[in-house]
Amino acid sequence: MVDRYPKWWFFYLVAKSLFYVAGILSLIFYGIVYITVANSYDEYIIGFGCWVLLVAPFAVNYFIAKKRKQKIQSALVEIKATGHFNPTKESEAWFFWKNTYLGFDYHKGTIVYIRIYPGNVMDVIGFDAYSLTRTEVEGSKLRLYTKLASLPMIPIDTYAASNLANHIHAMNNKGYSYNFNFPEIVKQKRQKLESLAGMPVPDLV
Repeated sequence: MVDRYPKWWFFYLVAKSLFYVAGILSLIFYGIVYITVANSYDEYIIGFGCWVLLVAPFAVNYFIAKKRKQKIQSALVEIKATGHFNPTKESEAWFFWKNTYLGFDYHKGTIVYIRIYPGNVMDVIGFDAYSLTRTEVEGSKLRLYTKLASLPMIPIDTYAASNLANHIHAMNNKGYSYNFNFPEIVKQKRQKLESLAGMPVPDLV
């Protein structure tokens, strides 16, 4: 069993919540106060430091998300090279801050889901139009139910939850026929994708 979340993840979420609740307002307040009424160089440095502490977490998260998107793009290049997945830009959904990708090839009836987790583990899954057993939409939450015993449900938070579910339902009813096993083709790429991303890609069953 691969741990997709590190042991410290719970404490990170608590610290993140506290930062959003109290940290942001405090840093903005003291940053404004110290810079506007600074009577000394030290007070100016404190005020400037408040703004640095305010921006730094967002900058670090952006840098991490950008690097992970590049890894996802490398995996996509490898999958598209199979010739069985060639989505248009309009049929691709990027969830930048969630390090997640969901793409549809409506012509070939294939779907690709990729996500990099905080524990530096990357799920790469290929679906055909009949691989997903059902979907659930609850507000901005989309749940994809799979035939994978090791990953029976995939949650995705997005304002486009209903729209994505509708695309999946339409593909399921389109009547695709396959002379290839796309989920297995993607699965056979696992070791190559691990090498490209520099992180584990679990063997899902």
